[in-house]
Amino acid sequence: MAYDILIKGGSVIDGLGSPMGVADVGIKDGKIADIGALPSASAKTEISASGKYVTPGFIDITNHADTHLTIFSYPAQESMLMQGVTTILGGNCGSSLAPLFSPDSISSISKWADLAEININWTTLREFLDTVERLRLGVNFGTFAGYGTLRRGILGDEPRSLTFEERERMKTFLQTAIHDGAFGLSLGLTYGHERIASTEEIIDMARVAASAEGIVKVHLRSEGAELLAAVNETIRIGRETGASLVISHFKVIGKRSWHMAQKAIDLIEYGRSTGVQISFDVSPYHTTGSPLYLLLPNWVRVGGFKNMFRRIDNSDDRRKIMEDLRTRTLHYDTITVLSANQKSIVGRTIADIAANANLSSEEAMLEIIRSNEGRVAIVGRTISAKNTDTAIQNAAAIVSSDGTGMSQEAIKSGNLTHPRSFGAFPHFWHRFVTDRQLLAPEEAIAKITARPAAAVGIQNRGSIVRGNFADIAVFDPRLFHDRATYQNPYRYPAGMEWVIVNGHIGVSQGQYTGLRAGAILRKTK
Repeated sequence: MAYDILIKGGSVIDGLGSPMGVADVGIKDGKIADIGALPSASAKTEISASGKYVTPGFIDITNHADTHLTIFSYPAQESMLMQGVTTILGGNCGSSLAPLFSPDSISSISKWADLAEININWTTLREFLDTVERLRLGVNFGTFAGYGTLRRGILGDEPRSLTFEERERMKTFLQTAIHDGAFGLSLGLTYGHERIASTEEIIDMARVAASAEGIVKVHLRSEGAELLAAVNETIRIGRETGASLVISHFKVIGKRSWHMAQKAIDLIEYGRSTGVQISFDVSPYHTTGSPLYLLLPNWVRVGGFKNMFRRIDNSDDRRKIMEDLRTRTLHYDTITVLSANQKSIVGRTIADIAANANLSSEEAMLEIIRSNEGRVAIVGRTISAKNTDTAIQNAAAIVSSDGTGMSQEAIKSGNLTHPRSFGAFPHFWHRFVTDRQLLAPEEAIAKITARPAAAVGIQNRGSIVRGNFADIAVFDPRLFHDRATYQNPYRYPAGMEWVIVNGHIGVSQGQYTGLRAGAILRKTK
């Protein structure tokens, strides 16, 4: 038998939890043709994988390459590909780039990116996916429909509940989006526009996703003091609608709330034991990466940036904001600016910026937000490493990056990025498998391949099975580790030797080949 690619003598981990075993893998016409002993086979390209692990390509179900617009600026998505990622899912945390039913629909993206950087020539989700397909990405791409995007398409910046008629319109928009290929509905319940939505309103929308066999992806209403109530709300959504749920980037922020982590996991386990289909993904770092403005009190953020800026500029509101901030345990010396319009503050802590300007940390934070039009990304050391370890080892856990795909060229922007964008999956591997042996290799690979595929509903990917699409990673398990740091995040990992996307080689002997073979993934029943 003649194959296009023959991977010889590697330790195959199928992604399904089966014990690894030495085998050859034959690839033909973009798919896995054979697995086993293939001594007489030949191929156009032969890869010697002796001593290496051969696994499915990794699937990142919490990725922000779309909403940070890097699928347009860096379509090869090298920082994902070089980690072994072959599929990313966008439209997370309530914000997607489609469907757009009014000029306000996409305004939720402004917290991350400048929309003037792209030409928006689509309205429906189908048209958006067609546009992305023409970009020829380096990885496969699918998306959820963002609740915030849908809601803003109807209400604009009005901070209120939907009327019955508006709910019906929104349900129709969601039905159409899933029919056009969205994998379900994503919620960003901590963000101002969505936070005011009632649980009943969300349940109404989740029923639409469930009836179309789409999932509901949930950025919890609170990841701090109100964590348990937020998890309970999510479980209620699943119980009342029958929808499959995935909690995005599960974490507990703030030392005062760390003790709730196990209780939250216990709630999830109880929900699963009583019939709720719920899992959660975790970024393998104990730092957060988020917009700075999310540290403001909830009432300040209601109604979008326009209303938030108005409150910051109002002297009475500004005084109330700072009084509120002083009651909280924000460690400004551990909050570092990753990106901003003002490059002089990048890489510095809020406390340092405040001291240099002779301002209180609270006032400095407001000045930073206002002068940078709200688009300030930070990294904060607010997560317990112990909680992260506990969460990732749970049977319901999936591992994701919560990052964005780019290339090393992004260093020219003058900004930093969270190292997860270049190192989340090798960081997970060496922390949990190589260094501390908290997970068996087969279990670790399942958490980044077959399980995320099953949770989202991605067909024929995520496992090394005959007939599946040939998305495959070949790496040295002893050398696979991240090299991206907080000071120098634009570094590719070590140890990833070959990455194959749809039967085409994207990474060869540790180097990006220039091929962009990603496919657009559309939900099918």
